[in-house]
Amino acid sequence: MLNARKPARRFAVVASLSAGVLLSSAVSATADEPPSGGAEQCFPNVICAGANSGGKTPAPGSTNASGGGGGGSDSGPQLCSYHGVPWACYDPQWGWFDSGEGCYFRELDDPPAAGDPAWENHDPKDGALYSKVCPQTGGGQDGAQIVFLATAPGGAATALDDSRAVEEAKKKLVFGQPVGRVAPGGTAVVNSPVWLWADNAATPEPKTAAVHGISVTVTPKLVESYWDFGNDLATSCATAGTPYDPKYGAAQSPDCGFVFKAASGRQKDGVYNATVTMKWEVAVAVVGGPNPRTFTIPMKQTSPLFTLKVAEVQVLN
Repeated sequence: MLNARKPARRFAVVASLSAGVLLSSAVSATADEPPSGGAEQCFPNVICAGANSGGKTPAPGSTNASGGGGGGSDSGPQLCSYHGVPWACYDPQWGWFDSGEGCYFRELDDPPAAGDPAWENHDPKDGALYSKVCPQTGGGQDGAQIVFLATAPGGAATALDDSRAVEEAKKKLVFGQPVGRVAPGGTAVVNSPVWLWADNAATPEPKTAAVHGISVTVTPKLVESYWDFGNDLATSCATAGTPYDPKYGAAQSPDCGFVFKAASGRQKDGVYNATVTMKWEVAVAVVGGPNPRTFTIPMKQTSPLFTLKVAEVQVLN
């Protein structure tokens, strides 16, 4: 049934099993569209590639899963094959490819309760339910079937555990949405110091998650707070800033301030429309499993828009 298929023209996010990490939030798209997740959202060791884009991807029908077509490369996506036709070993919608059956398997996130007919009289502790999808010639696929398997297909269990541990740890990090604050709070003055700080911008504590002996710890640190006032007017600080207190008088902020050189009168509505973006770097440490490693991923949160009026003082002689 499946011995004459061609790879579907679609984008896939695929990764070397030796590299390990998979980005579960990445999505598939047609070949006429760019991947909607964007390459910048891929974790390290994850490759965003077009399955039929040529170059590092073998041509359909190649018997070499790492070469052929435009030439192979170790940095290209990992490909599996079925009857000589290459397929991405992992698809974010369909799951893991099993070269023995020529089908993709994905474990159900929310399986039915024990006793449901889908379990076929099996006990949930003895295995898991999977969605099984078999691609067809011309880019289609069989309708998804629900099947019981005692073990994960295609040797994917360890890589899935690695991916899940990373995702579980990352989900535990809760970043607040920052709120931009300035002082003076009413109207600032040209060539006078303005204090900048962000409320609700604390850096979360490190978090750890473990899945089947693979432990992942994520530790965020603030890289910068980026203040954008529009019209290419911006500044950045190494901290979230210090809240202003009247006791500081006319002193400058010790860590996050700005001096406006032009009034806001020529801006729309006579104010600067501003946001502050908190940029973190998250250190990820993976312990256990076949691929212990460390790497970093960027994360950020941007405040709602706020306004700042800046006036120019007129001096009369």
